[in-house]
Amino acid sequence: MSVQANVCLTPEGRITAFGKTWQFDPSFEPAVVYQGGERLPFSAAGRVTRRAFSSGLGAGERVTYQDFPGHGDLMFETEALVNSTDGHVDLTFVMLRGGRGAIQEVQFPAPLEADGEGDYAVLNTMQGQLLPSRWPQEVGAKLPFDGQLCSEAAYMPWWGEVSAQGSYLAWVRSPWDAKYAIQHPAGGPTRIYARHLPSLGKMRYQRTVSLYFLPAGSGYVELCQLYRRLADEEGKPVTLREKAAENENVERLKGCCVMHVPGKTHVVPDSRYYNSEEPEKNERLVPFAHWEERVKALKKMGVDRLYMHQDGWGQPGYDNQHPDYLPPCRELGGWEGLKSLADTLYSLGYLFGLHDQYRDYYLDAPTYDPDNACQSADGSIYGHAIWAGGKQNYLCATLAPAYVKRNFEQLLSRGICLQATYLDVFTCNEADECANPRHMMTRHDCLLARARCFHYLTSRGIAPSSEEVNDWAMDSQVFCHWAPYLTGCAIPAPLFNLTYHDCVMIPWKMGAEEWGIPEGTTGFLHCLLGGGMPYMSETAEGAELEENIRQWRVSSELHRQVAFEKMTSHTFLSEDRARQRAVYSDGTQVTVDFAENTFEIIYPDGRKVNSL
Repeated sequence: MSVQANVCLTPEGRITAFGKTWQFDPSFEPAVVYQGGERLPFSAAGRVTRRAFSSGLGAGERVTYQDFPGHGDLMFETEALVNSTDGHVDLTFVMLRGGRGAIQEVQFPAPLEADGEGDYAVLNTMQGQLLPSRWPQEVGAKLPFDGQLCSEAAYMPWWGEVSAQGSYLAWVRSPWDAKYAIQHPAGGPTRIYARHLPSLGKMRYQRTVSLYFLPAGSGYVELCQLYRRLADEEGKPVTLREKAAENENVERLKGCCVMHVPGKTHVVPDSRYYNSEEPEKNERLVPFAHWEERVKALKKMGVDRLYMHQDGWGQPGYDNQHPDYLPPCRELGGWEGLKSLADTLYSLGYLFGLHDQYRDYYLDAPTYDPDNACQSADGSIYGHAIWAGGKQNYLCATLAPAYVKRNFEQLLSRGICLQATYLDVFTCNEADECANPRHMMTRHDCLLARARCFHYLTSRGIAPSSEEVNDWAMDSQVFCHWAPYLTGCAIPAPLFNLTYHDCVMIPWKMGAEEWGIPEGTTGFLHCLLGGGMPYMSETAEGAELEENIRQWRVSSELHRQVAFEKMTSHTFLSEDRARQRAVYSDGTQVTVDFAENTFEIIYPDGRKVNSL
């Protein structure tokens, strides 16, 4: 990365980089927010001490805040350091002495302003979105998981803004203990800021947001490429080529369609999803043998690459009694039926995986013990009854790897041949923490434990997947269930693919009215643009099935070509953004037109495939 010696912090608190001066929003007051809603702005300090400093890494300013009314014991420090190597700016909060009351979050630093005509924000909400400074609709009022990083709210722990004079990237360095806020009323302006969370009830370590700057002419593609270089420097990502060298089934996933099939449905009366008006709909069985016949028929129709994801295969039924899910459901065929299905898929050259869950911890699981549930800092245990199995807590993730091994060793010992599998919610839901002294866990520990589950599967030749994707899992996750767009976003843009396409495979639903598919577009074209895996319907017949297979053939050929490649650029080719192009590191170009529902693929050898 080039040295950026022209980045400096002015005495007025502005940052000048590549000739552009970035202004922190003067109307925003960084604050300590307490449980119950009390917001204590930094400016309420009775004593503020400023001092310049320099070190072997750069120079900047430290500011100490103390003597707060009603919080006499509270004392903290902020630091702004301009790094002398590459010119990035580290903005750090350090708690020196805690005051009374439990802290909910610390809002620091103030957001930068990018309010000019043509300026836009680069936001990693799910697959990604671009938010023009004067976008006419409100954005950000409701983020998934209240904006918690390392969740669906932000697949990557950074945001940025772009202007004609330059751009910046803000990287939250401890994302597991952070949320972020997007504030954009109708018509703008946009304000984005970090919300640092206590760890096990305390602000126990420093929190840093690093600002990186790029010159005029840079945009969202360059910001994604910048972050990938930063991630590579830290050793975060492992590419699919590297994962394939460790596990041959990664290579076999190239070109596969994904077929997601149900088994046993059982919704208990205390579940939010229980249908009291039509109780018969709470129970359903689709035997393993049914899916054997389905995959045989698909093979005869020319589908030679398929991964089948089996839901509801355990005796309790889908989303019931985890982690005590074994044995396979007797009504579906039991051990013999599951093995027969696995053997059939293997004989057809297909891949097989099971839906499993190691976060939701059901109170009626045979080995349930409240001592294994995540405990909050105040000693309480969170619970709900949303999903089919009803009342549950969260299993402490430090215990999850042992449960994964316990269950999968039983499956493998029975000859159930799995090439891949699915651990639900790990890369979608926020990280947990646990204050139980028998298995104390920070949110960072939680993510490391989830990754250990993935690594165990890899060690047994099983390619791991999870519900969505996330930056923290790029060393271990091979593929996902989906990674689409946030509903109601501004301008959808494939930011995650621009950063990590060569590290994880992403399937796409094919239709026009699927969850996460922007209005007026089809999942099929997003699949092509993103070089992804197509879904195969488990129920379609006749012309509908033939069309799905046609889509798979086009997508499969492309995926076999670019699955392990980087997406090197993405461009909007028309003013209405309907025409878009993605280019991959091997030279493959994919152009789609969402308005006309057409596409063109140009392969490195010059061959063209299009929808005409």
